[in-house]
Amino acid sequence: MSSSTYNSSLTKGSSSIPIVNLSYECVLRERGRESASYLYEIACSITYPMATAYLSVRVTGQNTYRNAAAREVPFTRYEAGATTYVELLEAERLEVRIVDREGAYFKAIYFAHGQELIEQNSRQVVSTIHRIESESINETGGK
Repeated sequence: MSSSTYNSSLTKGSSSIPIVNLSYECVLRERGRESASYLYEIACSITYPMATAYLSVRVTGQNTYRNAAAREVPFTRYEAGATTYVELLEAERLEVRIVDREGAYFKAIYFAHGQELIEQNSRQVVSTIHRIESESINETGGK
């Protein structure tokens, strides 16, 4: 299930702002005569220290009116957050949305473009994005 409500116990002094940590690797999928296509493999850790929170993680296209419908991403819950693995194609977006029991709304949207994962929009969320450099063979065939 990719969106749900979760109850957790809080520790005093914890930050009330959600934190999204993303580590990703950009993998060459196919290379045509003119352009390359990349796959973004993303490990995502979400920390939201609220007593009760609704969480939704999904992938959308850049322009959802032209692309396929959003797809929900399954995640694993833990005491004060969740983790997931997701794959994005070029120009797709990863959306993370959190609503606490008082109705506060938090969101972050990340965009895959030009071999980079970029925070496109954020509302009261702290994000860290770390690119993992792959040890693959370069385009000339050597190391």
